[in-house]
Amino acid sequence: MKTKEKFLTLVSDEKTESLRKNRMRIENRAMHRESQLIAMKVLKKLDELEWTQKDLANALKISPQQVNKIVKGRENLTLETQKKLQDVLDIPILATYYEDRIEHIEEIQIVAEKKTMRYKRKD
Repeated sequence: MKTKEKFLTLVSDEKTESLRKNRMRIENRAMHRESQLIAMKVLKKLDELEWTQKDLANALKISPQQVNKIVKGRENLTLETQKKLQDVLDIPILATYYEDRIEHIEEIQIVAEKKTMRYKRKD
């Protein structure tokens, strides 16, 4: 079979869902990023507590498979699950917005302090 024939067998006149799926994936990037940030927090806390995923599953009263999805950052967490994670692990789950804002404010303060120090040196 020639290359052109191979290509033509792969190409179809039927409409595909590829474009719609790609648009959905792009729209959901922010949600996936949040899931990944939560996963990192959970993994860090499990390490601190020396807990396994099974220990967390027991504490949350959910399946180990569900915990595995959470720590892989692939789970769209309900508010109920987020609240349980916060309570059991004693970590801020729902505060990522505020954590990002605090970091931004701290960066601005550092820049302002450097400028102030430069002006004091000139005097």
